[in-house]
Amino acid sequence: MRIFFVFLLLMTVSFASAAAEPAAGSQMGDCLLPKPRVTFNLPPLLVYESDNPVTGKQDHLRILGPLFESYRKADGSSMKAFRPVWSMESKADGRFASDIVWPLSIYRKTRSGSYFWLLPYFGSAGKNDSYERYLFPFWFLERHRNGEYSWFFFPFYGDMHNFFSYQRIQFILFPLYKYGEKNHVAGNGFLWPLFNMEHGPGMKGFRIFPFYAKRTVDGMRENVSWLWPLLNTAQSLKDPEDFAFLSIPLGGYESWNGITNLTVLPPLFSYKTFQDRQMALSVLWPLFKYGKDLDDGGGSCLYFWPFWGKAVSDHAYYSFFFWPMGLNLKSETASRRTLWRAFLPLYLNRSVYDMKKGKEVSAYTHLWPFVSRRTEGRNSRIHGLDFIPVKQLGFAERNYAAFWRFFEVNRNENGMAFEILWGLSKGYRTVDGGGFSVGPFYSQDRPHAGKSEYDILSGLVNIRNQAGITRFRLFYCLDFSL
Repeated sequence: MRIFFVFLLLMTVSFASAAAEPAAGSQMGDCLLPKPRVTFNLPPLLVYESDNPVTGKQDHLRILGPLFESYRKADGSSMKAFRPVWSMESKADGRFASDIVWPLSIYRKTRSGSYFWLLPYFGSAGKNDSYERYLFPFWFLERHRNGEYSWFFFPFYGDMHNFFSYQRIQFILFPLYKYGEKNHVAGNGFLWPLFNMEHGPGMKGFRIFPFYAKRTVDGMRENVSWLWPLLNTAQSLKDPEDFAFLSIPLGGYESWNGITNLTVLPPLFSYKTFQDRQMALSVLWPLFKYGKDLDDGGGSCLYFWPFWGKAVSDHAYYSFFFWPMGLNLKSETASRRTLWRAFLPLYLNRSVYDMKKGKEVSAYTHLWPFVSRRTEGRNSRIHGLDFIPVKQLGFAERNYAAFWRFFEVNRNENGMAFEILWGLSKGYRTVDGGGFSVGPFYSQDRPHAGKSEYDILSGLVNIRNQAGITRFRLFYCLDFSL
């Protein structure tokens, strides 16, 4: 044990002296050579890299493998994490994220505002001094951009504006009384949803649930329900020939705007026709479905669920086998084509093509749980293991993914960089040079022309070549040059 601590002390002193030692080029003028790279490899205890020319990470520090990590970039972005307890990440555009034992507590700053939660308390802040506060599910307070306030103390009283789909909603001793405004229609409910009355421009409705309900839209339609859902009818006030009725579980019939639909013991049988000879047939939905001429492009579908099925239209294609495992999806616009292929959960691929450029602009491939690859233009990233079956999620990357991420490879216009087991082995390659290391045992670094360094056991043997001068260091302390 004593030998180990002496060895650790010698390597630390060697690292500190190497970091403090001025480069030969800096003695002749700072403009002659780039700032020297500083590295220290003692995985899994401590791994440090002052600059990586490929990933752009500066002052990249790892302590105890994946437990602690921090780095920054020249664009102002940075990340720090003490996993899985705490993490923070800032982006160059001002966005910010922080987590404490995710999902217990989070804070996010976005382009439009910010939000946070400390479960079960939630809050957000937006533009013009607007904000929201929740103590789910009992208390809520919101200040809108126009200065109005919404609040409730459930179930005693509440008065909210623009709450979900309502322009305004109020309640007293919910469900004793509820008032709501939606799409210019006002409704009063007592012992909601048992009793309700609503009225609006050209519209009125009444409900005693589930015995009787009626809703009339002047000049449009009239809906009536008896013993819902046993009998439901609709009659057009615009065209007397248009009507519909539905009885669950028996079935129903609809004839409306040239569309007819017959349903028997849903989901046992359904047959639907359209004015322009379009039709759709469903038997024991979703087990069997057939349709033809479903859109202007002659779309069709045929399903034998869950074994096999496909749906085709002018700008989209969808097929499956042994749903939901095997999936194939294509969607296309004038400028972009997107392809999805999957055999879940083992394989997932997404490719995006630029129709004008005629080439692939981004792709994502995942062989779960072993490896995933993501490309955006000339940038690509390969890593594994990867247990998250979708694209990289920010909170997962910061707080948990590092525990099972055993290797990572990055490629971009600057070159290639890789890392294995949180720095046990890592390296990079650029047009000007490259570097490689295996723990504290061996490292070599040639960041640019005219400089190179080779090291064994963090300074036991160290050779530096810079500006035509070769320097040697032996046994951590003997320095001489040739």
